[in-house]
Amino acid sequence: MAVRTRMIGVATISLLLIIFSFNYLNVLEITDYLPQPAHGHSPAEIPLDSEAGKTHDPSVSPPKGKPIEDEHHTDLDYLLEEFLQRPVQSYDEAVSSNTAACPVHGVNYDRNGVDGNVEKWKDIPSSQISEWRQGIVMYLQKKQREHHSKKASTEDGGRGIVMAAGDHNAVIRAQTSINFLKSYNCTLPVEIFHFSSELSGTDKAFLKDLSQLGDGEGAEGKGMKVTVRVVEGLEKGHGWKDFHIKGAAIQQTSFSEILYLDTDSYLLRDPTYLFEGPQWSKTGLLLWPDYSKSHATNPIWRLLGQKCRNEYEGESGQIIISRTRHQDLLWLVEYFALHHEEYYGFMGGDRDSFRAAALLLGKKWAGPGRLNAAAGVALPNDPQGGGHTMLQADPEGKWMFVHANLIKHGSFPKPLWTRIHRATNDRYVEGTTYGNIEPPNDRIGEGVKLHVFADPKLVTEMSVFEGFDQGLVTVDDWDSYEELKGFEEKWFAFGGVH
Repeated sequence: MAVRTRMIGVATISLLLIIFSFNYLNVLEITDYLPQPAHGHSPAEIPLDSEAGKTHDPSVSPPKGKPIEDEHHTDLDYLLEEFLQRPVQSYDEAVSSNTAACPVHGVNYDRNGVDGNVEKWKDIPSSQISEWRQGIVMYLQKKQREHHSKKASTEDGGRGIVMAAGDHNAVIRAQTSINFLKSYNCTLPVEIFHFSSELSGTDKAFLKDLSQLGDGEGAEGKGMKVTVRVVEGLEKGHGWKDFHIKGAAIQQTSFSEILYLDTDSYLLRDPTYLFEGPQWSKTGLLLWPDYSKSHATNPIWRLLGQKCRNEYEGESGQIIISRTRHQDLLWLVEYFALHHEEYYGFMGGDRDSFRAAALLLGKKWAGPGRLNAAAGVALPNDPQGGGHTMLQADPEGKWMFVHANLIKHGSFPKPLWTRIHRATNDRYVEGTTYGNIEPPNDRIGEGVKLHVFADPKLVTEMSVFEGFDQGLVTVDDWDSYEELKGFEEKWFAFGGVH
């Protein structure tokens, strides 16, 4: 009798243990990939920030919702699973939910881009959005597998500057930019990339000479090394805004911490300090804004599965990124470039692809402490116009980059740089930068309109929208900023051509 009682007791305890274990595993199996807040979004809208390929320590309890047997899943794996689970909205649903988040009254969005594409965007079915997401996930998973199969390198590639020079004019601009860097005693090495098929023999010879520009001695006895490299595995395309060399150059550079510079984005001082500030240490990613804000109709929000951000889109004339911390972001930028026919139409070419990739992967970034400005010549018959250059600031709000992106498209009278048009309300809240859209940062530049004219030449004009105060635009003299004085003289002396 006692034996039978003991057997019943053991059976009862075993049954209770089985029931408890079953319930526990059920809890673990519940998919609850709630990410942390980023850039002002609610947790359900942005995935966790992570380093590509980072695996969870099996000695630590698995995060909520992640099955215990998947201890070798990476953060990227979980993020991509969550990405595929985000609801796919129809065009009407997306516009309805995004309109309040991204108002258009008094907002400078890309009207030509929106008006010219909105009918196409309406016709994008939800099935296409799902296919795009699947393609992204498959590519990132493939790149991660390849990354894991390679022997991990312990060598630190250090810091450096990357450029892309695809024709003779770009080579000349690269020479000018390097001469500026030398004048600041900058010792960061430079790598200049080009496609194998796009340069003439003369241009290649010029690049060879250019690689000798850095043989001088820097401030600390170290020369600036300049290396010319050919992009591997890709050839130049022929589409509009087909600038996929940018992502490839950043991916193939030997540097771990990278400042990418368009050849027409000239530095006003040695950029080394940008790698040493708190914004860099916190994010490992610095981006700069364009003139136009996001729009509710853009398919990017359906693709990302996120609400529209009341924020200026990205401008890729200058990017600073840690490849160690953001390899997955570079894979995604690379994917957008390889499939540019599908994606660049609503990313403005490659210019907004870095911000889009950061948002998809839940990455925070920092940037300038003030909004960009339009600089150029003084036109007596057009006091609001004459802009051919985008001025970009550093995280403290001091002008840092002279991105002369339109000067190569037309002839302008000298002096080339005399006036600056900027939003009067152009400063981010102290301690914040581009990338932060918490109020009142979301209203920076409100009421200010930037129009690009194509005839008779590409030029910008900054004004205010109808019904807004004229005082929202400030006009400054170029030389009123200490960091800008003497720039034009140096530009011509260092090889600038106009």
